Amino acid sequence: MRPTLLLGAAALLAAAPASAQPAPGQLVPAPVQVINLQSYSYAPTPIHLAAGRPVTLHFVNRAGKSHDFTAREFFSAARILSGQVANGEIDLRGGQSASVTLVPAAGRYKVHCGHPFHALLGMRSVIVVR
Repeated sequence: MRPTLLLGAAALLAAAPASAQPAPGQLVPAPVQVINLQSYSYAPTPIHLAAGRPVTLHFVNRAGKSHDFTAREFFSAARILSGQVANGEIDLRGGQSASVTLVPAAGRYKVHCGHPFHALLGMRSVIVVR
């Protein structure tokens, strides 16, 4: 290979942006886990998360009516970094979405929809945090 070609390639590599490595002191965005609320189920199910690692849970109600994601023990054990969780639940009108960024604690947590009969119709799941 010619020396000028090598120098050109080296210059291109030096000018290229750094790969996905954050600069020192720069915050790394938490990965996003989408959780779909449907009539009458959650997807994915079960929900798998990594203990001690920040994650953004993005809840999307794909149904035309209201549903909630009730997981009181899970939200109580987690460290909430941003987003609104009232009494251990995320309540969404039809078509609405919301996000919560948190650091989950290890464990196995039950989830259900608190609306009348929704859990009986299959709207329940578990969160497994390892």
